[in-house]
Amino acid sequence: MEKHPKSGRKIVFTNGTIYIDSERKVKNLLVNEGKVQAYDVNLSEIKNTTIIDLKGCFAYPGFNDSHVHIMETFNDVKLSGCTDSDTIAEVLACHVRDLSEETPIIGAGFLLNNYDAWSLEDLAKIDNVTGLHPVIAYDQWGHNMFVNSATMVKCGITAETPAPMGGKMILQDGKPTGMLRESAMSLAGNTIFPLFDDDIIIKHSKKLFDHWSSLGYTSLVDLMGGSLGRVMRPDLLRKMEKDGVLPVRVNYTYTFYHLDEVDNAVKYIGRDTDMVRFAGLKIFIDGAFAAGQAWTTWKNEMKNNGLYFVYSDDTYGKQYNINRIVEKVNDLGLNIQYHMQGDNAIEAVLDALDAVVEKKGQLSSRHVFVHLAFLTDEQLERIKRFDGQVVATVQPELWTQGDLYKYYGDRFESCYPIKKLMDAGVSTGISTDFPASQLEFCAPTTIMKLAMTGAGDPVNHPPLKMKNLIQGFTVGSAVTTPIQDTGKLDIGYRADMVVYNKDLYSVSAEELTADNPKVISTWINGRKVYDSK
Repeated sequence: MEKHPKSGRKIVFTNGTIYIDSERKVKNLLVNEGKVQAYDVNLSEIKNTTIIDLKGCFAYPGFNDSHVHIMETFNDVKLSGCTDSDTIAEVLACHVRDLSEETPIIGAGFLLNNYDAWSLEDLAKIDNVTGLHPVIAYDQWGHNMFVNSATMVKCGITAETPAPMGGKMILQDGKPTGMLRESAMSLAGNTIFPLFDDDIIIKHSKKLFDHWSSLGYTSLVDLMGGSLGRVMRPDLLRKMEKDGVLPVRVNYTYTFYHLDEVDNAVKYIGRDTDMVRFAGLKIFIDGAFAAGQAWTTWKNEMKNNGLYFVYSDDTYGKQYNINRIVEKVNDLGLNIQYHMQGDNAIEAVLDALDAVVEKKGQLSSRHVFVHLAFLTDEQLERIKRFDGQVVATVQPELWTQGDLYKYYGDRFESCYPIKKLMDAGVSTGISTDFPASQLEFCAPTTIMKLAMTGAGDPVNHPPLKMKNLIQGFTVGSAVTTPIQDTGKLDIGYRADMVVYNKDLYSVSAEELTADNPKVISTWINGRKVYDSK
């Protein structure tokens, strides 16, 4: 990474094609103190200027991944490809050999056919190789976790421990097996996460931030928490920024689970730096679509309507009433992201928003709907009536989640109506939801190929156009954050950009890959943070 330009230093980007949004092109760009001052300038009239030669390449506003989980998904053990306790135990055994006694372990990436079938026998296999090391390991979707007996002892998890609303703890013969689903994961995560040293979190996060920068991302929204618990460490981000090693802007959120926690977010207000910004709140409304836990109006194969983290009245107590939660958030004027998959989940939040508007007259902040697997046409019309205060961020890669017929019947085929959202004029960001999307699917051009081909099923997933995707990665994602100074290269905006060797519009969907077009460089405030050389 280059040092920040000196105060007052002017930079002109020239000798290339520069898109200042998804359509408008200029020949050059004048940047002053990190912001765009003008474009198509007469170079002979600009004094004391540094010239950046784009060498015929193509620049776009920097891309924003508007929904990721990086800070809280550091892990020691990669369990991708593991589908049962035998293969998991084998990988863990290799890792444990070199660790001192009681060192905590985090694993990630396994997938099971039936999480409810995790047994005491499976627990014994994990215990046998991990001993006194506290272990937590979450699956590919981040909505299921197994722990070992050492973790249950440390966290005080017993058969009598009540699962939080929206959670499920798998028992056998009245004993906990160590399988925790949805919000029940926080029973372990919130205790084990703090055991890890700052250096471990920084090392892991820095590696991923560097990778995102190399893919052309200049910003991201890191949720810093999930159903598995919270890792609220914006202080580590600010340290990385101060040390000059943070290569992307990070907008972070405070994940909360009930009404009583909302006020905890207030302490993050007013502490923004140039690169580290508080983006507001995040809450789970329902569980993972991929795990059969979306909150739907119809029953799934488990003969229920999914797992939901909140409710539409005080049935489960005031703290889980979504109407009270939304009103509180609106009173604080904080942006908020809602994890919503099922139509019932979407309906509950829309009803709560309508109630706030009826009572207060308008919404005081932006409300970001995430995922929207089973959005109905009527719900889409309701979203439009909020005049831009309700926006979305979606993940085309989730179209590839596999055969979910066993949970949702034929309805699963047309999940995630992304094109319908965009065609309706709803501001829509594009994101990865990493690690739910695997690393190999996180490059913008990989996502573009998948979205422009309908993930191989254009009938059920109407393809998007390149313009839709550039808008989604730029201004569409920027709108999900409170500070509107990125997403364009227009006058007054931050000079954040990605430079490709080819025009994205010139490459067919079939030709798009993670390396085609190739990212040549990435820039923040007119400062190069990534160079492919």
